[in-house]
Amino acid sequence: MLKGQLNRKQLIAILFLGVSLLIAIVQCTEQESGDVRGKQYANRTSCVQCHNDIAQNYLHNAHFNTSKELHTPSATDSMGLEENVYVFNEKTKVGVEKRADGLYQVAYVNGENVKEERTAMVFGAGKSAYTFAFWYGNRLMQMPLNYLVPEHEWVNSPGFPTEQIYFGRAIITRCLECHSSFVQSKIIASANFQQEEEFLKNSLIAGIDCQRCHGPAAEHVQFHQEHPNEKEAKYMVKYQELSRSQKVDMCGVCHSGTNLKMLNSTFFFKPGDTINNLPEYTSYTGEDPDVHGKQKQLLMASKCYKLSNMDCGSCHQTHTNLSPDLAVYSQTCLQCHQKIKHPSLDEKALHLAKDNCIDCHMPVKVSKSIGFQRSASKEKIPYKQRTHRIAVY
Repeated sequence: MLKGQLNRKQLIAILFLGVSLLIAIVQCTEQESGDVRGKQYANRTSCVQCHNDIAQNYLHNAHFNTSKELHTPSATDSMGLEENVYVFNEKTKVGVEKRADGLYQVAYVNGENVKEERTAMVFGAGKSAYTFAFWYGNRLMQMPLNYLVPEHEWVNSPGFPTEQIYFGRAIITRCLECHSSFVQSKIIASANFQQEEEFLKNSLIAGIDCQRCHGPAAEHVQFHQEHPNEKEAKYMVKYQELSRSQKVDMCGVCHSGTNLKMLNSTFFFKPGDTINNLPEYTSYTGEDPDVHGKQKQLLMASKCYKLSNMDCGSCHQTHTNLSPDLAVYSQTCLQCHQKIKHPSLDEKALHLAKDNCIDCHMPVKVSKSIGFQRSASKEKIPYKQRTHRIAVY
């Protein structure tokens, strides 16, 4: 009897071990070859195997760094963030504190710590500003303070209350559609017939990865792994074969403003798709669009665009740093405008203009919709961005 019981226990243990091993093998296989977006997507490390130089350059690109998860306490060390205190009034302050487990924003009322949250995610490539987020259960929430990089200054997040600390703004899928590559979400019914959006945390792909712009690559990777001597890219959309409108639309899916919506998520917008037929897309009709997020409409309003075959790639090298010297951009202008004269400029100004067409014809303008409130002040620092409407100003 005892011998039979031991055998059954051993059998159960063996079966349990076998099932556990099978699950581990499946999980390992999915991790090595799968992607949370679906079977048509390749593992995100696959691109590096054949495109290492491009991949290494892209690590420093603003698109790649438009968002990042902070998995380690030291993840913010390279961002140059200082500890500080933001003052709403004598009684209400927000402290930015570096602790052993990460970067915190702490609400102090009458000197008492009433709420604190650890930074889990940061948005922004570090050129203009950083926005911070924390996890509240399965919801991603914006933190009270932003950090302005050129000014080295902590400011109240845009649109937040001016007299109180606010931890209540949810970051929704529409935000992540332009600041990440994917997240899986679901709508949850809450009190009073309200609905809230929750995310599957492990599904989040921060930054803009290769397949966000080039489309699903599983077939492409499989073919070239099986045919390593084949140099012509197979099963991958070639940008040089797209029409100009298709190229611009691929950028415009994120650079056309926040009103752009699809029946399906823009996460699955692929090279060759068009945004002109999407609900709520508004093309340029003569107004003065805000410089934030309306780059496509502004460019299409430009005479340079209307009278040429230029597209976004005419100026932007999308795999490298997106902000080269203005003289480099100006050389692109001079390819078409070699005989342009500036009769109103003196000799010194004319010499400067040859190296900088951009500041005059694509000036930095103030956003009408975004401003940052300073500490202990009602003053707002305006958000500035270079317009993409090329014109004589």
